Amino acid sequence: MRTRRLAGWSLVIGVLAVGSVSPAQDEVLIDRGAPGLLLSFYELEQSPQFMPELAAGQLPNLTRIVRTLDLDSNRGDFAAVNSPFLTEVTGYIHTTSPANYAFRLISDDGARLWIDDHLVIDHDGLHGPEPKDGTVDLTAGTHKLRISHFDAGGGQRLALLWKPPDAEDYGAVPAGALTHDAGAVPKSAAGKKRIIPPLRRGLPGDGTPVARTHPSFQPPSAAGQSATPSEPVRDGQYVRLPAPVWVPDCLAVAPVSPTYSIALDRDGDQGSNQLQVSSDSGEWKRIFVDECGEVRQGCVFRFSASAGAPLSNHEGFSSHQGTVFEMLGVRAMSNGFEIEFTKPLDARCGWEPDSYLVEQWPFDLEEGRGPRRDGSSTSVKSASVSPDRRKVFLEVEGLQPSSVVYIRLLPPCFAEDGQRPWSTEAWYTLSRVPQDRTGQVLPPPPKPPANVLTDSERQTGWKLLFDGKTPAGWHGWKKSEFPAGWEVIDGCLVRTGRGGDIVTDEEFENFELALEWRISPAGNSGIFFRADESLRWAWETAPEMQVLDNAEHADGRSPLTSAGSNYALHAPTRDVTRPVGLFNEVRILVNGAHVEHWLNGEKIVEYELGSPQWQELVAASKFKDMPKYGRTAKGRIVLQDHGDKVWYRNIKIRQLP
Repeated sequence: MRTRRLAGWSLVIGVLAVGSVSPAQDEVLIDRGAPGLLLSFYELEQSPQFMPELAAGQLPNLTRIVRTLDLDSNRGDFAAVNSPFLTEVTGYIHTTSPANYAFRLISDDGARLWIDDHLVIDHDGLHGPEPKDGTVDLTAGTHKLRISHFDAGGGQRLALLWKPPDAEDYGAVPAGALTHDAGAVPKSAAGKKRIIPPLRRGLPGDGTPVARTHPSFQPPSAAGQSATPSEPVRDGQYVRLPAPVWVPDCLAVAPVSPTYSIALDRDGDQGSNQLQVSSDSGEWKRIFVDECGEVRQGCVFRFSASAGAPLSNHEGFSSHQGTVFEMLGVRAMSNGFEIEFTKPLDARCGWEPDSYLVEQWPFDLEEGRGPRRDGSSTSVKSASVSPDRRKVFLEVEGLQPSSVVYIRLLPPCFAEDGQRPWSTEAWYTLSRVPQDRTGQVLPPPPKPPANVLTDSERQTGWKLLFDGKTPAGWHGWKKSEFPAGWEVIDGCLVRTGRGGDIVTDEEFENFELALEWRISPAGNSGIFFRADESLRWAWETAPEMQVLDNAEHADGRSPLTSAGSNYALHAPTRDVTRPVGLFNEVRILVNGAHVEHWLNGEKIVEYELGSPQWQELVAASKFKDMPKYGRTAKGRIVLQDHGDKVWYRNIKIRQLP
């Protein structure tokens, strides 16, 4: 049994190392005595918001060697490279005594520091030249050092400082302590480098670490009881785990605690779940053991914030009252995966294949290659919900053994009591594809009719603005044709790429408009009316009913710009939006100067165009220098392209006298 450290992951192959970070060991001895650190710069084809991941096989634009790491664009240190770019710093740091070492990373924009593959500082994201500190226990000797840094534009800064055990304050890491491999300077190549589209970072537990202690579990000290960990089988400094499993963000060289059996499922089966030690992200992971005949395979879930210091050998989590909605387990089948939940799904959820993201990240232990994303997803052919709505089978073709299968729940996904998932991600280490278990594909329930009028609606003057089959009646803003960035998919007008706003061919004066919208996570769009297409933008003349994911988009923090508002002027009476991924029902009434916004059957906004109150609000807003804003008597209906995926359907209108 052994632990392999590959590509920023920890693959626990039956064992897990414990102890301090020791000098880096390689199978082949190399000369690490070349002075300075090696810098490689990669110019990027697009500007990232978080640390980008390069597609494989690309050479840097420029490489150079620096004796110490203290780069500042104000001194011209980055003059030879064009933003946006990625910087990779590699080399070794030499320590003279075993101790706890403090490091400080100053960067603009984001940066991360690893020592011996242990993440010491995570300073990711867009920010100015700010410092961030971290500590690590090091033995005396030579340690592998790596820093990733990116710049999205503006100023650039990258510096590494340290505070050795005998120092009172931080200072530059001296040149004598930094080396790199002799002859390790790579070739370079011109051109912009392709980055892999990042996984979305949502609310805590959805692409980011969970922020709180798991609500259904608490440390034994809080429960007034003691707990002991599962009896580990020790072999020197190793602890055997129940299954080989990749644990994201968790490196085997860091100090660890044993695993703990926990009762999470409703039958109290402790054998199928283990708690993994606190990882580099400050988060506990839960390991679900999938019994595949004679083979055990593991699936990892985000579980709990670490809530302070790591647990000792005599502490653990104990269950208490309350059930959280989350994935209980994932089981591999010959034709896909079965997801089991702790609570029944809402009847409106689960059946859409687009509600699940599946990626396969192959690894090769013999070649020493860890799992790596390439940005491609594996198609989910169908999704079948069990009669009790506690399980979903995902039909997936082309499963590959020796891969980490990443499964992510996408909206809509919530329990029958309205709870959203505690965490949305699962990492299944697929050592082999089981051939003795097959998932059952069930017929989906019938969908209600869409884009049709009832007899009553026809009699009262309603007409469809979208037939659900073609974009007839619509064109691009200030264009004669319908833009390529919008498509008709499953009876919806869907913004799928850059295409600009779409508008009705007809103009309307007084009317009642009804439609349904569905927004993507963190998405933004809008519905404009009485727009004058002779101006550059729709919002120069047309009021807007905001379409938004209130939970994740920044505009949701202010009621004035939240879903359903008259954008930036009138806030809704309350948030009546449905969970992201479900359709919301809109009704906009425009009769002369009178306007009403209705959402999901409730009137949430009402105002009078041109009234003294309205004029006062406009004068204090961004529309104050737009003389035609809200003053056109007749115009077009506009659906906004704000850069995010959005669906519209059942679009109909009734003109008023």
